[in-house]
Formats: sequence, structure tokens, C-alpha cells
Amino acid sequence: MRYLKWMLRIHRTPKLLDTATGVKEACTIVSRHDEDHSLYEIEIKRGDETVLAVQAKEDFEEALQMMRTRLEQRNLLLLINRYRKNAFVSTMARQMSDGQACYLVRMGRPVSRRQIVDSFDPAPASKVVTQREADEFLEQWINS
Repeated sequence: MRYLKWMLRIHRTPKLLDTATGVKEACTIVSRHDEDHSLYEIEIKRGDETVLAVQAKEDFEEALQMMRTRLEQRNLLLLINRYRKNAFVSTMARQMSDGQACYLVRMGRPVSRRQIVDSFDPAPASKVVTQREADEFLEQWINS
């Protein structure tokens, strides 16, 4: 077994929304990747407790998508930019940021560098939706 040297980043404290009760709780997101960028991990913590941790081989975007699916199965939404209704991740954005950046797109407008935000930064609850709702919006945006 090889020794992994992790590159660690602790993100700002967003909220975790329980969609069944409407309760929001502060949490911490910890992301890390190994030295050769072959393993990416995201962990959500509440105090010392790990709420959820996922690992992916491609990038942080892959890990974020896995995390979103698992959170939604537990009726939870993580209030971050990547989970906004209008968040879009291009192939180029993934390559340039290891999947840590996304665009916040507007209907009828193409993407622009000014729309790039950190995927992990906090977002208001009113802007965050389920994967299905985001997919529906992005399909409309692509056709606009």
C-alpha cells in the first residue's frame, strides 16, 4: 500500500439544510487530493462528527456530484455555489480548477469568465435546488 500525501483545504462554513424540517446547520467542508491528483476527497463535518465523506478519481466535480446524490437521499441540501439552480461546470472549468469552479449562468446568455465562482463557497438556500431541478434549468438555458 502506498503512502498518500494529502493536499488539504478547509472551506468556509456553509449551511446544511434538512429539507424535511427546514432546519439549517453550520458545517465545514474539507477537501483534499493526493499529491499526484489521482484521488479527491470531500468531507462534510458538523463539529467533530463526519456527516458524509466521498472519494472520486477524476476531480472534485465528480466527488461533488456523488455527494449531492447521497445528501439528497438523506433529504439534505448543502448550501454551496455548485448546487445552485444555475450552476454549470464546463470541461475547461473542470480541467483548470480540478472541478472546484463553476459558472453561474443566466438564461439566454453565454458563459463568461466573470461568472466563474468557487463551487464550495456558501450560497443562499433560495438559490440551491435538487439535481433534477438543476438539470431542468440547464436544459432550458442550453436551448435559450
